[in-house]
Amino acid sequence: MELLRVPSLDTNAEIAVASPSISYDYTVTDLGDRSQTSGSVVSSVGSVVTIPIPSAYDGSYVVAVDSTETYVDVVRPYVDPTTQGATTAEIEAYSENELQARAIIDSVVSEGFYYKKHIIETTGLGADYIPLWVDAHKILKLYENNVLLYDSSDPNSYSTSYSITHDRTAIVENYTGGLNRLESANLVMPTAATDLLNNQLVYRGFPKTFDYEISLVVGYPKLPTDIVKAAKLLVDDISCGRLDHTQRYMKSYSTDQFKVSFDNRAFEGTGNLVVDKILSKYAKSIRTIGVL
Repeated sequence: MELLRVPSLDTNAEIAVASPSISYDYTVTDLGDRSQTSGSVVSSVGSVVTIPIPSAYDGSYVVAVDSTETYVDVVRPYVDPTTQGATTAEIEAYSENELQARAIIDSVVSEGFYYKKHIIETTGLGADYIPLWVDAHKILKLYENNVLLYDSSDPNSYSTSYSITHDRTAIVENYTGGLNRLESANLVMPTAATDLLNNQLVYRGFPKTFDYEISLVVGYPKLPTDIVKAAKLLVDDISCGRLDHTQRYMKSYSTDQFKVSFDNRAFEGTGNLVVDKILSKYAKSIRTIGVL
């Protein structure tokens, strides 16, 4: 089940149950960070329960009602169908074409243009930074060795706060006053038993071997204008039946026996040269960190 996250629509999941006019307990699990909400709702005379699904972010949810699980996706469309049609039939038709256009765009830019929760699990480097690969905007929760150190929903309850650097490449602990941050771990030299040294190690930042689980908000708070335009172009192509191989990437054509030659790109991209150009600046050649 897919629910569109747009201002004019409610993100309510309608699920069939066994009996009418009965109170049912439900649990909604966010697969993005495994958080849960629960409650109870009375079924309608048609044996259907209407359950509210969180809509602040795009994401996938598991709704458990009466020992039955239903998977629900809440997605912000690249074009709001309710603004593109005057009747219910027109809106439904545009929704179907927008879904296809969005799938085509996501096949080129695999991470899509969504705004969702994301969890990273990592270990400390002995420095003041936890590097980030994702385009993070906000820290929701931070666990150190399975202990909750920070929750953005109640920041005043924690002695330490964390933030994302201005270039969005790392997570740092917030300090007041001047601070020369550690970009790498301190070099600790071994000492002999007779050396009169203070061997006490004071941890600062994110110590080595410490485990961290961090819940973040990543992606696009607002859709880029050019992506909205690209989606509209693709929806128009789908509606008019123009996504045809004979209308793109043709290298040569011969009237003798209709010999046609296509460029290899005919089986790549979106089928629209303008849209391909728009998406070219968003496609990433490297999507995960690895060793060359």
